Amino acid sequence: MKRRLKQSPQLTETKFQKYYAGEWKDGCSDRRGDFPRRYVNGCLSVATSMNFPNPERFLFCLGVAVLVAKAALAAGDERQVLPPSVVPSHYDLTISPDAAALVFKGSVRIKVNVTEPTTEVVLNAKGLTFDHAALDGVGSQSVTLDSKLERAKLVFPKVVDAGVHELEIDYHGPILKGTYGFFAMEYDSPAGKRVTLATNLEPTGARMFLPCWDEPALKATFTVSVDKPKDRVAISTMPIAKTTSQAENLERVVFAETPKMSTYLLFLSIGDYERVNRIADKTDVGIVVKRGDLPRARYALDQACQLLHYYNDYFGFPYPLPKLDLIAAPGEITGGSMENWGAIFYSQHHLLFDPKTSTERDRQYLFLVVSHEMAHQWFGDLVTMQWWDNLWLNEGFARWMQTHAADALHPDWRTGLQAYAIFERGKRADAKPSTHPILQPVSSAEQAQQAFDAITYNKGAAVITMLEWYIGADNFREGVRHYMRAHPYGNTSDTDLWSEMQKVADKPIVQIENDFTRQPGLPLIQVKQADEGSELTVARFYENPSAESASKQSWHIPIAISSTEDSDLTMLLEGQAKISAPAPLVNATALSYTRVFYSPKQTEALVARFPKLAPAAQLNLMNDAWALGEAGYASAADLLDYIRALPAESDAIVWTRACELVVTIERNYSASPEQNACRHFALAILKPVATRVGTSVQPKEDPAVTSLRMDVWRAQARFGDAAALTRAQEVFAAENGSQEERRAALQIVGRAADKATFDKLLAKARATPDPLDRMRILEALAEVADPTLAARFTEIALSSDAPSGTAPSLLDAAAENNPESVWKMLAPHFDDPNLPIDQSIRGLVISGIAGRSALPIRIDDLRRYADGHIAADARQAVDAAVASIGLNQRVRERAIPQINAWITKQTAK
Repeated sequence: MKRRLKQSPQLTETKFQKYYAGEWKDGCSDRRGDFPRRYVNGCLSVATSMNFPNPERFLFCLGVAVLVAKAALAAGDERQVLPPSVVPSHYDLTISPDAAALVFKGSVRIKVNVTEPTTEVVLNAKGLTFDHAALDGVGSQSVTLDSKLERAKLVFPKVVDAGVHELEIDYHGPILKGTYGFFAMEYDSPAGKRVTLATNLEPTGARMFLPCWDEPALKATFTVSVDKPKDRVAISTMPIAKTTSQAENLERVVFAETPKMSTYLLFLSIGDYERVNRIADKTDVGIVVKRGDLPRARYALDQACQLLHYYNDYFGFPYPLPKLDLIAAPGEITGGSMENWGAIFYSQHHLLFDPKTSTERDRQYLFLVVSHEMAHQWFGDLVTMQWWDNLWLNEGFARWMQTHAADALHPDWRTGLQAYAIFERGKRADAKPSTHPILQPVSSAEQAQQAFDAITYNKGAAVITMLEWYIGADNFREGVRHYMRAHPYGNTSDTDLWSEMQKVADKPIVQIENDFTRQPGLPLIQVKQADEGSELTVARFYENPSAESASKQSWHIPIAISSTEDSDLTMLLEGQAKISAPAPLVNATALSYTRVFYSPKQTEALVARFPKLAPAAQLNLMNDAWALGEAGYASAADLLDYIRALPAESDAIVWTRACELVVTIERNYSASPEQNACRHFALAILKPVATRVGTSVQPKEDPAVTSLRMDVWRAQARFGDAAALTRAQEVFAAENGSQEERRAALQIVGRAADKATFDKLLAKARATPDPLDRMRILEALAEVADPTLAARFTEIALSSDAPSGTAPSLLDAAAENNPESVWKMLAPHFDDPNLPIDQSIRGLVISGIAGRSALPIRIDDLRRYADGHIAADARQAVDAAVASIGLNQRVRERAIPQINAWITKQTAK
């Protein structure tokens, strides 16, 4: 033992935390963060010989790490990273696209630093053909392309000494038809067909655009040039430095050199664009849209300028580039929108706002997406995660920040209350057997792609929200500012951020953060009456507890507890605790990342208190009640007790969630007398709310009421209210009413459509050239209840009738009501190379559709698809879908009968 200790680097808890984030470099890990084989078997022995303030906790964390490392090494699961012997410092890139032929030529001159003598240069490339390669003017002996690792190896005739060199590569490649990599998006315009060329490179798409070192930590500067038609506009990260005429109608645009940045954040687009701009905090802020869309750009420009000022202040670090463009795609792109530095690329509905047709919900949603992507200009672009396992440093923070910015700039929206929907999506994903730690191992391009999931985004945002509440908003902001000032243009792990927070707050932030990011799972606080008080016990929540073995996990949970409206307690809960209140409201702020399970008598007491509780507590109790009922911890009918106790005048955001939950319940029925009874109950519950909100927008009304009115109307029509359906048909035919009324009427008519109405809506969509307006009609058609028409819609979503990139979202919407129809129509196309779903997300889309089903056969179908199409180490979405199918079965078998019994009992009263 002494001998091993002498030869090993000193191991401390701080160093272990940094190792786990891939940052400890004292011999136990290199820049890859790999756990060397020689340390795997000895680490626990080393740890036991050392005196830590909390050795049991440290040993638990280290034990988990060793088990993960052993499993990874046994499977040969090591990060697919490039050799460190050659790294880039600057790219000089020239692109010459041929949009008609869907090909492009590229030429790149890369300044590289050779750290040790070598005859080889290895870099990333995918789908590219090398025409010429040379180092300092000496041509390569050979170029070998590895399609599996997505690399090119260049071998040179003599040894290249350490130092600075220039690598030259001329190459060509395809312009793709999807929306990932370098691609073309076609759309109709008043002047005829138009094509937009653009890049979308996260996480590993840059290698499809240029030969490069496509890893987030290998930052470099870029000078980008492009040859384009003179009547088209080119956009990139930086402003245009110069333009020179080329042959015929072409010109070459050269953009200014970028700061040091990651490859996946580079952007280039050529299109028939218009731009409207404004100077905000000395930055040229522009909205770039296809020609004719400038009137729909004004709202985004107003919000972007406000956000830039807000973020400059919040981060304490001014936006570092001279311009910031927000560009609207003529359709949808993979990932929704992309935070390219200085040139954010948005799916059309994320950026375009039409004062004549857009709704209040569109307004708020647009702001959230714009604010999310703009937050990335700091969290992700200026300061970037070291590797994809720390992706939540980008996405969790941006999702948290979108709410923070909305509450600051538009407090009347009460976005913080609406954000409980984000937390709930994270919790639902975390309860599945497919869950993973927020800080998850990522070794390959496929694994990097699947890391963009509900755990990274939504659990990440929920944990950050909890920590901000525990730390305090001012201390939290100060910690963020310290972090930004310490790491501009650099790469970090989450330990770098939370150590700053801990210094500012003087609380055990790193310990709490470790508990929630380095182990999977959702805590469950069980509340039981004990003597005259209550006993709290922490376990783990599973959506199928009967299939899971007991877990010995533990968390430090910051939590607020209320026994009455005037009695509150805040504590850091670990394991067990006793409190004096016999029927407490645990997680009273609803900001702690946990579920809470009460005894039946305590639930009855909370139902009695429910009308007077704060809206956040009402939301949280309803969400927990449904999740506990689905999983079998409690009766699913507990949710109906809460909804029945909710006064009609309660917060509109709470009623919106109640409405969603009632629709969720109804969706689990097949045609039957029980379904009719459920619908009658739902209509009775909604009637007082419908009376409260009325049928038309009132001056200066709460924006949440504006949105709730449409939700109630749609639900009433779904549940068979003939008057609601008739009114929708009348509004649709007359094309009158407010934006909200027209949109809701369209959706109601689409859901209830027979063949004749379906044909009429489809003809209307085909006659609508604008891709956003067409998308709205197709979204309504996707709602259609008729399974036969849903099958027909699946073919439409895969055809040229659907705007570029919209097939995944349209198919997902159709599958929500008719998963079997969509699956059966889509399955024959799984291997179609022209399927309009990017290969990078095809498995995610197909898994999502299957996960809507409740049929056991769909599990077998999905697994067969995965075996033939998805790498074994990139099947989290498949596993999640399999779990969802099982949950849907159990809800129908167990929860729905409980609800039926409750409704029968209420009807008999």
